[in-house]
Order: sequence, then structure tokens, then C-alpha cells
Amino acid sequence: MSVKSLTAAALALALVGAAGCGPGQPKATGGVVDSTGRTIGRMKVSVMPEYDDPGVLVVYDGRFAESSGYPMRTSFFVPRGSVISDACSLSHEGQHFCQLYKTSNRGSYDEVSLVLPYPNFYLSFHTPRIEAQGGAKNIDYRLRLNNAVRSLEVDVQQPLRSADFRIQPPAGAQKLAAEEAGSLIQGFVHQAFRIEALAPQQEVAFQIQYSKADPLPSVDIKYTTAAMRDPQNLTSSYDTQRNVKVVIYSLAGAGLCLLLAVGAWYLRARRRRTAKP
Repeated sequence: MSVKSLTAAALALALVGAAGCGPGQPKATGGVVDSTGRTIGRMKVSVMPEYDDPGVLVVYDGRFAESSGYPMRTSFFVPRGSVISDACSLSHEGQHFCQLYKTSNRGSYDEVSLVLPYPNFYLSFHTPRIEAQGGAKNIDYRLRLNNAVRSLEVDVQQPLRSADFRIQPPAGAQKLAAEEAGSLIQGFVHQAFRIEALAPQQEVAFQIQYSKADPLPSVDIKYTTAAMRDPQNLTSSYDTQRNVKVVIYSLAGAGLCLLLAVGAWYLRARRRRTAKP
């Protein structure tokens, strides 16, 4: 295998950790347009603190207003350090098609870029764990989008076994009555808000506060009573994914540096042999 081939393989390895794809994905090959200037007709953001993880589970579910001109390249901002669970486009029949995606840091946000073969999108992720001061939890959840949104609904779910649950929405947000809010998960207390005519790159912030004595999430499917006795050792599969991603990137980077060094040595040695009379 040539040095160029080895270098290309190392670059491919370095990018593996930044993308995820499920089966049955329609391939977006050519003719991909950009989403700049396009509008999201409706979008719902579900914010679920400590649902199945010490962080926040967030779901973006929406549809671009334009019904033609696909596949389309677009991107979404998520809190820095978030672990992506699903990055999908939905067909007209409602079938989810997972898409390859790339994550790039943009300061306090990570930008998730993908290609949508259909107007509907679905993105779910877990943020880093919530920092607590005693039993008091304070979440400053900020939302920013690259595209304008005609109607944005934000549904915030109260964790089980929590108290003093309060939300400070951004200016201009309208609180919805319980019958208006279509909550993603039933059996929880929800507060929902609607924001009309969100401009591109406009940032809105929801201040979420509550108190909770125990460290376990609402859906206790990955934890044991040992974690209750020793909260400092409470970890989740999403923490593991973050750590594994760091290891993969480090190994890929080290492997790439090694290959480049070997390639440079090989080229120098070849030049020396060629220069000999």
C-alpha cells in the first residue's frame, strides 16, 4: 500500500467517530442544495432534564417550509459536549432515515451538519451532566438555529422526584395550556411555550430550576442502588460515549502523525537513493 493510500485511510479513521448512520438510509449523492435562506415552518424542542441520564435529553423535531429542493445540506446547534443519539430525516410516510453527520465546535455550541433527503428532521441528543449545588439544579438552556422559524414550541419536562420546579422563558414566549401542548412523553409534568417568528441565529434562553435530593434519573434503567450510595461514581453510557470519542480521536490523530512521519522518512530515503550516482 502506498503512502498516499495509508494517509487516506488514516483520515477516514479519524472521521469515523464524527458520524453515525442506521440501516435503510437513502443516499444523497449529487445535486445537494444548501439550506441558507430557507425557513423552518414548525419546530418542537423537547427538553427533559435527568430523564435517562444525569444530563438533559433534548429532541428537535420539525419540518422545513419548502417542500421541494432536496436533498439539502443543513446544520443544527447543540450544547457543547452533547452526545448525538439520532440524526434523521423523515419520509412523507413518517419513516425515519438516519443520516451521516459531522460535528464541529462553535464555542459554547457544537454544530451538527447533515444532509436531509426530506423536509422533516429529527435530532436527539444528551447534554453533559447537570452540575448541582447540593440538591439545587440550575439549567441555562440556550437555543440557536441557523434558519428562521415560523413557529417554535419548547416543551420542558419536570424530572420525577423533584420539587420547586420553575421555568423562566425568554421574552415574547407564550405559555401554552395543557391541552395545547402535545408532550413527547406522558406521565410527567410539562410546561410548554410557543415563540413565533424566530430569526436566523437568534438565541433564546430558558432558565430551568428545581431541587432533587437523589442523583438518579427519572427512568432508572442503567443504574443500581450502589450509585445512590456513592453519587460521585454515577456514570452513564453517554459519559462513556464521550470518553470513547476522545480516545478514538486521540488514537486516530496519533496514528495519522505516525503515518505522516513514516511517509516523510520514506520520501527522504527515496530521494537519497535517487541522488546517488
